[in-house]
Amino acid sequence: MSQQTPKAFDFGDEPQPAPDPGNRPLVPRALDFGDADDTTAARQNTTPKALSFDDIPPVPETSAVTAKAAPKPLFDSEDHPAVRDALATARADYPSIFKHSEQRLAALFRRILPVRLALVTCWAEGPLMAQAALLQPVTELVLKFSQMAVPALLEEALESSRAPTGVFSKLFRRAPTPAQSKAALTSARAQLLQLMTDSEVATRNLEESATNLNLHWAALAVVSKLAGGAADATLLDALVQRRTLIQQAARQAALSILQMGQVRQQTADLIGQVSSFLTVTLPALEMAQAQSGN
Repeated sequence: MSQQTPKAFDFGDEPQPAPDPGNRPLVPRALDFGDADDTTAARQNTTPKALSFDDIPPVPETSAVTAKAAPKPLFDSEDHPAVRDALATARADYPSIFKHSEQRLAALFRRILPVRLALVTCWAEGPLMAQAALLQPVTELVLKFSQMAVPALLEEALESSRAPTGVFSKLFRRAPTPAQSKAALTSARAQLLQLMTDSEVATRNLEESATNLNLHWAALAVVSKLAGGAADATLLDALVQRRTLIQQAARQAALSILQMGQVRQQTADLIGQVSSFLTVTLPALEMAQAQSGN
């Protein structure tokens, strides 16, 4: 086997390296803004123009055809047939309420007609909440009246005017003096007078609340009668439930008015008894004690 010398790989001529651009000096070019002298001269020779509002383009007029009319409420007066029917039903079914509150009933009918479930479920919500708020002052007045214990004060004052009987009473009884009884009963009388004033205000507010609830109940009763033939069972059930709720609140107001009447009657009686003791009994007692001391 003959020995052959391998040939070297031929890669061709090696490329010459590119000349280094860093060796060439770069001269920056100036930005060209045009003729600066002409621009400056033009700016100096130009007078600024004042703002003018005379050339505002006219607003196109809206024709009566394209103008959109504002919607009017459907039941804005008693002339609507639905409101007239409701008023006629109220006149026949609730003559006493209609006689004294025709305009208020008409306003309620305009609010609830045409009857919808959303209106029924929140009907008379404001009067119901107001009624609940009025019950708290009534409860406080009744509690205050019972805590004053004026009958017990009167009993102690009258007991001080009686002579003690028996040795035990003479030794251990601590009856209040006439001066102490006078101060206690004078303060109690002032509290009773204030209680009388507060109870009158509470009673008046309850009466107004009860009247408002009865009006809402009557309006809902009329609407229920007119909507009796409706096929919506949910609406009819909501009408019944709301009427029951308003009726219960009105009865509660009536009971609270009766309770306030009893408190006022008892307060008036106690004021009379305290005044009688302070103006008649106590002066006589003081005179008797003064004479016995002499």
